Amino acid sequence: MSRVRKARFFWVYPLAAWLFLAAHTSEWSLRLGMLIALIGEALRVWANGYVGHAKVNWTQSGRRHPAIGHLVTTGPYAHVRHPLYVGTFLIGTGFCLAVTSLWGALSALAMFCLLYRRKAMEEEALIADEYGEVYEAYRRVVPRWIPTWRSHYDPRSQWSWKGLRASREWKTLLWVVVGFVVIYFREEFWQEHEVFVEKDWFKHVMLAVMLILLIAVDGVIEVRRRIRRSAAPAV
Repeated sequence: MSRVRKARFFWVYPLAAWLFLAAHTSEWSLRLGMLIALIGEALRVWANGYVGHAKVNWTQSGRRHPAIGHLVTTGPYAHVRHPLYVGTFLIGTGFCLAVTSLWGALSALAMFCLLYRRKAMEEEALIADEYGEVYEAYRRVVPRWIPTWRSHYDPRSQWSWKGLRASREWKTLLWVVVGFVVIYFREEFWQEHEVFVEKDWFKHVMLAVMLILLIAVDGVIEVRRRIRRSAAPAV
């Protein structure tokens, strides 16, 4: 539940509920939204493969700020300073496009700018304090939000499955998929007044089974994780 307690998630859940209730989805908007969201998720997967392991180690050791660790300037970090946040923004944009909500998109953009800009600046201040001129040289070349083809490449960093596993990015991917399936079912029910329509009965049953399994898997893994953490000896 640590994710829920983060300040930026207090506006995510009400906004998601509003988008769901006000949704007016078409086939083209759903496909376009899914494409944009998957691009955002791919960017997050790419970035977490470089920084996930260090980030989790720091956050689990009781530090109140994100991990700094080794300065990563490879992969997406060679082109933009905050690829994880850019990926999050693309995922949110994808959902707004899927439900064709202009006010939802403007609200999401405003909240993103308010919360993530401050968080990015705080992280940059920490990293600048840790690395000094090395980070300043990186910051002069690589922009904060808009990717550039110019790069500040450091070959010491390598993408790894270990980093991706440690970041637990699978949860984000899982809930992105769940969100789009729910939006799809919502629109089907709105148009047909039933979910399991005869012409698409098998597809809808498979999607429903997948939805239940994804949520169940997330719940089981979270329960097992909490049990392991509670059983771990205090350091």
